[in-house]
Amino acid sequence: MTLGRRRDALGVPLPTLAWRWRPDDQRRLDRLRTIVATELDAVGRVTVDAQRPDPNAHHHAGTTRMHDDPALGVVDRNARVHGMDNVYAAGASIFPTAGFANPMLTIVALTVRLARHLLDESR
Repeated sequence: MTLGRRRDALGVPLPTLAWRWRPDDQRRLDRLRTIVATELDAVGRVTVDAQRPDPNAHHHAGTTRMHDDPALGVVDRNARVHGMDNVYAAGASIFPTAGFANPMLTIVALTVRLARHLLDESR
């Protein structure tokens, strides 16, 4: 994500998001689908459609990527923005990698983890 040339009503530059479906993302998705299809086939009750997903049906993630090294991520393992004492991020943006769909439970888990961390810090 970068700041674009367009500006909002107050003259602040608006962000521009350049999002691409990378080959390694596709490989991970294909591997996941193979594993799930194999396991479901073993049960014998579910058929997996092997069509590729709609490229517009993915959840954007990783724009404030989590990593211990500030050169490789925006937030640390506690979702604190590197170099800041009291700025945190929550949501799918902190995912270092992301799956295909339905990240809500992971988002909730990370948010609960952040809340617990903040409570511990305040004590």
